[in-house]
Amino acid sequence: MNTQTRRSIARGLLIVLCLWSSPAILQNVRTAAADNPAPGATAAIRQTGCRGIDSKLARERADAAARKSQYRLAGQCYLIAGDKPRADLNFIKATAAESATTRRQLATNANQVREQLRQWRTAFAFH
Repeated sequence: MNTQTRRSIARGLLIVLCLWSSPAILQNVRTAAADNPAPGATAAIRQTGCRGIDSKLARERADAAARKSQYRLAGQCYLIAGDKPRADLNFIKATAAESATTRRQLATNANQVREQLRQWRTAFAFH
C-alpha cells in the first residue's frame, strides 16, 4: 500500500470516527429552553414552583430565585409571570452556570477520541 492510499484510508476513518463521536458529544450540550429544565431543578420547581399562582406572586418568586442564583426556577417563574425577556435571560444564565460541567465532559470526550485515533494509527502502522 502506498502512502497516498494510507492517508486516504486514515482520512476516511477519521471522518467515520467523527461521525460516530458527534452524538456522544452533543448529547451533553444543554440548551436554554423554556420547556427543558435541568434534571436537578425539576424537583425544586415542583416544590417551590410557580405553577398555579398569579403573575404577581410568580414575579416575586422569580426575583427571589434569581437573587439566590436559581436561574432555571427564576426563568420558569418569569414565564408564568409573562416576562419572556427576563425568563430568557435567566435560562441563559443557567446554561452559562452549567457550562463548566459541559466543558469537562467535552474534554473527556475529546481525550477518548484522541486515544481511539492513537490506537487506529498504531493498528494501521503495522499493515
